[in-house]
Amino acid sequence: MLQEIEELTPTTRKLTINVPADVIQSESNTIYNQLQVTAKIPGFRAGKVPQSILEKKFSKNVETEIIEKIVPRFYMEAVKEANIEPVNYPNVEDKIFIKPGEPLSFTVTVEIKPEIKEINYEGIVLKGKTSEVEDSEVDKAIESLREGKALYSATEDALEESDMAIINSDAFIDGEPKNEFSHKDYPLVIGSKEMPEEFSTALKGKKKGDEVEVKIKFDEDMPNDALKGKTLLCKVKITDGKKKNLPPLDNEFAESIEDAGCKTIGELKKKMHDSLKDRKDSQTNLEYKQEIINELLKRHDFDVPDSMVKGEIDSLVDQTKEDAMRRNETLKSDEELAKELKTTAKDNIRSVLILETVGKKDNIEVTDDDVKKAMEEIASRNNLKIEELMKLYGAREGSLDAMKSRLFADKVMDFILEKSTIES
Repeated sequence: MLQEIEELTPTTRKLTINVPADVIQSESNTIYNQLQVTAKIPGFRAGKVPQSILEKKFSKNVETEIIEKIVPRFYMEAVKEANIEPVNYPNVEDKIFIKPGEPLSFTVTVEIKPEIKEINYEGIVLKGKTSEVEDSEVDKAIESLREGKALYSATEDALEESDMAIINSDAFIDGEPKNEFSHKDYPLVIGSKEMPEEFSTALKGKKKGDEVEVKIKFDEDMPNDALKGKTLLCKVKITDGKKKNLPPLDNEFAESIEDAGCKTIGELKKKMHDSLKDRKDSQTNLEYKQEIINELLKRHDFDVPDSMVKGEIDSLVDQTKEDAMRRNETLKSDEELAKELKTTAKDNIRSVLILETVGKKDNIEVTDDDVKKAMEEIASRNNLKIEELMKLYGAREGSLDAMKSRLFADKVMDFILEKSTIES
């Protein structure tokens, strides 16, 4: 039972917990009774070994077993009695010993979620944002679809932007051949970002059979050590040229866009307009919610548990490193990243705790129907069956808890957004 609770910090508590002597004696009797049945001691028949003999042989093991049983149980009862919500495993201050016939007393320290006593999310004012779609945006989206349907035909003419050059490229650094940076029969679209822009600049206006030299100077912070601070010379020959041909903007083109399900170019334009509008509405909604989070963080200043901050920092560091590797950027040390991301981590934890408090106050819950609807939407977007999606979540996250947490946060944010004023 809980004897005393002491506040060490706003997010740390020390609990002094007592276990009555009769509870310890009862556990001891139970264990020794089991040992009498199972223990094999030379000179004694099964079930006839005196307890004094058992105590000499097994007392340390019995003491360990008693502690392993009663300490977690009485700790959980004390936590419930103290009405606190731990966020990490308790730290037992001293080694626990059992003295025959005496109660057991032990002390633990534990981090807890802070209590936000005064939650204030009323009267938030947001500046209105437009999500109108311009005709030029629809035209650009249609043009992107045309680009995806483009075909290339052989040409002897000079190559221009978006045309394709089939190239052989031999690479050298300081006169030494570098096969790892050389290419054969490489299809390079002029103006694309797949190769350094020096290639497109050199090849524009050239035609089949032409040869050019491309020099690329790399900075000292280049992640690839072989290129760091070096000049790469590429001797390039155009082995073939291909002219880009866009399909005409007609009803046949509209029907060729399989996912759209349109028969006329007018229907396709409306479909693209509606899609862009939905995307803009979604982005506007996200921006409103971020402004709400920023305002809530301004209104509520409180300490957060170190263990929660550390966990969030670790997660942010891992994500930042993955992003840097994907962009081929120089990686910073974990220590540097942790220092840079500490404030963000604290704000993330504070925002989660604020939304959790609002949700509890206003009885906002995630229902089974909410989860089912979300799963169906994700499965539909990714062309998966629900069963396949469930397996993916099970393998990646172990359960649906992460999804439920996201759905809960979204429901709370929608609730606060509805109460906010959007100025026109």
